[in-house]
Amino acid sequence: MVISWFTENYPPNKGGMARSCDRIINSLRKHHTVNIYHFTNKMKAFETVAQVNGNYTAIPVFEDSAHTLNTLWTFINNNSDITHSKALVAYGSHLCLKGLPLIAKWTKQPLLICFRGNDFDTAIFSQKKQDVLFAIKHATAIACVTKEKVNRIKALQLNNNVFFTPNAINTNHWKVLPSDLDLAKTLTKKINVPQNSLIIGFVGYLKQKKGIDFFINGLKKSTLYKRVHLHFVGDLEPHITWQLNAHNISHSIAKPESQTDLMANYLMCNAIAIPSIYDGMPNVIFEAATLKVPIIASNVGGITDVLNNNNSFIFKSLIESSLINTLNNFYATNTETIQQKSNKLELLIKTKYTPESEISNYLKIIENMHSYEN
Repeated sequence: MVISWFTENYPPNKGGMARSCDRIINSLRKHHTVNIYHFTNKMKAFETVAQVNGNYTAIPVFEDSAHTLNTLWTFINNNSDITHSKALVAYGSHLCLKGLPLIAKWTKQPLLICFRGNDFDTAIFSQKKQDVLFAIKHATAIACVTKEKVNRIKALQLNNNVFFTPNAINTNHWKVLPSDLDLAKTLTKKINVPQNSLIIGFVGYLKQKKGIDFFINGLKKSTLYKRVHLHFVGDLEPHITWQLNAHNISHSIAKPESQTDLMANYLMCNAIAIPSIYDGMPNVIFEAATLKVPIIASNVGGITDVLNNNNSFIFKSLIESSLINTLNNFYATNTETIQQKSNKLELLIKTKYTPESEISNYLKIIENMHSYEN
């Protein structure tokens, strides 16, 4: 089977969606041919590069999205690899949601739409709402990374073929070496953490939905306020930096250039915080869990598909008293109990959220798309 996969999120792009896209495609290519069509201006337009069990083509992006998609349509009309493929896949991004449902109708091909998190969240309550509703109605099948998204999309009564396709991690790529621990110690010394402070880390593109403002406001009222150092790994919005300085909160910011650096930054931390207001199923959960770093997280999106109070520290999003109680509870919990929670989470990730189980979900959907009726 040949699959035509369209996305804005694929390496060399950075971020969780690009990493997940790469992982899923690599796994799919063990079973089928997958040709990637990547909306990007970082590579030469329309140049096709051969890859193992598929190829890669960069689709140019213009300021006018209509021109981008009309150009794509012309390209598709002259490309038998796409028109003769057995399925089209739209992975995230507004360009995919806007263009692929129409293109699938014109080429009379089945279409799988993959919702990760932000792609759905930013569209459903915006002026793009009609695009996403049209896409949901006319997709052959929909894959969602969270149960919450599955339920919300089914409730719209526009499509019956909506499936839960949770995230995964290849734990073999996250083995901790002595050199990783040494680097973590070196980095900890460099940031000059106050003595006896706990380091709480935040990892990724820390945009507004990640709830950093809410976390800081709650932290100020907890027993951890003067006992914690916040370590931000990734891009941090300027107003958050101002807020940290205004409240004299000990903090540091790092931007790792490699996975080795990223792992060391995780290992520096006594816990990783994910205080999201809404979210998909963050890769941060899987990375921290694999490295046995405890997690403090809100109860939104796909977070509670994986985390609970037996394997992490959960609070109710936007309920300040719940956050404060959870922070105080974390601080009062002994090291042995925290380690037991981390061990339970690591075992869950290693046994349930594997690339093999992840790709099995996608294969079941894609290989049965011709039998679905909407």
